[in-house]
Amino acid sequence: MIPGIVFGLMGLGLVFFLFKSIIWGFLFLGLGLIGLAATLRQIPADPPNIGAVTFWGRRTGAIKKEGWCFLAPFFPFFYNVILVNVEKKNQDLSAQKLRTPDLAVLQVPVSLTWTPDSSHIIEYLNSGGEKGVRNILEDIVKERLRGWAMSAQEGPQAFEEAIASKEEATEILIKAVAGAELQRIPSVVPTHILFKYFSIPPEAPTGSQAAKWGGKWELVEQIISREDRQQIEDAIKIRRRQIKEISRGNGLQSIPQLGIMLNRLNIETIDIDPSSDLSKAAEQDAKERREQIAEKRELANVRDLIEGLTKMGYTLQEARDIVQTERGKTARNIQDIQGIDLAGFGKGIGRGIAKILKGRDS
Repeated sequence: MIPGIVFGLMGLGLVFFLFKSIIWGFLFLGLGLIGLAATLRQIPADPPNIGAVTFWGRRTGAIKKEGWCFLAPFFPFFYNVILVNVEKKNQDLSAQKLRTPDLAVLQVPVSLTWTPDSSHIIEYLNSGGEKGVRNILEDIVKERLRGWAMSAQEGPQAFEEAIASKEEATEILIKAVAGAELQRIPSVVPTHILFKYFSIPPEAPTGSQAAKWGGKWELVEQIISREDRQQIEDAIKIRRRQIKEISRGNGLQSIPQLGIMLNRLNIETIDIDPSSDLSKAAEQDAKERREQIAEKRELANVRDLIEGLTKMGYTLQEARDIVQTERGKTARNIQDIQGIDLAGFGKGIGRGIAKILKGRDS
């Protein structure tokens, strides 16, 4: 309508200017040019934006794409747009701290990428725009992860299981964010259990899963034998493909209630919280294991040195004393006994030990 009025005035002015009255021609032409300047607006393309159309202040659901368009934000039209930035948004959440049923404290860093969905732009604005959607997504992720980690019915029952549950955690988060938009899996068996059961080859259950579902998924087999096995397997393949694409950043999962398109949801790793008692205990345990390994190697070196010295003619006691002295474990005062050349004695020990070590390295 607005372009018609603007160009209509300019056309009318041109007709008057050529055929009737120059004055009236200039008048209508001038009005048309003023209207053009007042109504021609640009929706930015860098960064990408769209315009949510409003008429008399009410959002209509229509949109204007990037580029030049006609708007009339004045009486009697009040035809305008709300600019919405539609570039991809990266959202890295701080590591979420979780407590498993065995009271271990874990941290789970989650990152998302999403894009405002132009076909649900009113829902996006109703959610508070970029800031509001970010807050909502963070709340959903926090609440769902906390419930998953502490539940006795799903999720890991010990921290060892949690550390190996990255795919399961990703799946439950995508399901929590996308909600009813994901295709339903037609089975009463939890989806993460079906993921393992239908893997090729099937993944072995964890300790807590084996106690509930059987060491070889016997209970799962019983349940799906009464359901449509092929339909379930096909649905699991689709869900697995969706999760893989979203984890890679290639997802196009619509979330209309937030007015966004989920492109990526990824969990980097699930680790023990470094400030927790469990982490300190694990670090101490690892340190003790390293010290034990180093001690075993040192004892093996001592044994080899003693064996080498005894082969050179020293008694077992003399060999032990020599090695202990060289290692700095004992301090001995060597005296001139039975005509031993003290000056050459120490050098002979050094050459002997060097010869033994050289033989071990070769």
